[in-house]
Amino acid sequence: MLILAFDSSTNDVAVAVARTAEDPSHGTREILVEISVPSRGASEALLPAAHAALDLAGASLGEVGRILVGVGPGTFTGIRIAAAAGRSLALATGIPLSKGSTLAALAAPALSGSEGGDVLAIIDARRRQVFAQRFPAEKDDGPLEEILCVYPAELRADGAPLIIGDGAVRYREALSGLGSIPADASPLHRATASGLVLSADLTPVPAAEVVPLYVREPDAEVRRDLNPWSKV
Repeated sequence: MLILAFDSSTNDVAVAVARTAEDPSHGTREILVEISVPSRGASEALLPAAHAALDLAGASLGEVGRILVGVGPGTFTGIRIAAAAGRSLALATGIPLSKGSTLAALAAPALSGSEGGDVLAIIDARRRQVFAQRFPAEKDDGPLEEILCVYPAELRADGAPLIIGDGAVRYREALSGLGSIPADASPLHRATASGLVLSADLTPVPAAEVVPLYVREPDAEVRRDLNPWSKV
């Protein structure tokens, strides 16, 4: 079965085409093509990147058996664009739809290469905060805690985990005492569509369930509450 996976929750628009068994609960997941486009305009970059990835894989949308969407957390606009694109493609083509966490996608490559240690995945949440979630080395156990949205100085971590993500890069000084942070240029700091394929549950879900995982109230809602005219 072919999988078309994409995520635009961070500053990169990431797309992958992968292959797995018809029953995705069995067998390996093979990444055929991956494209990552540094972009702040996900609405313009996402679908062209998806078409390019399918072309490079020598496949058409009609051959895809599952559309997999990263639903965040991350940038509010990027999450909405990916969710809307996934729902639209699924409704237009009838292709089953699945969803996955961007933090789990970020952690997946690090977990596959780690030497038995936990991974603390951190995404820059803006407003001087981060989204963070800790994942165990035993990949089948799921995350060790819920997704946090906190100031970097509020994070705690026992056992010196591997700390990755653009939030770890931005707040390296505040987080360096918690564990090991790879060099800024390390690919482990980027959330990828291949990581999404490796980490996500491919069980089909209704399109209405593919909704942004905001964790924190969107900026527009906060600003609306601050606008005195919104209360009139």
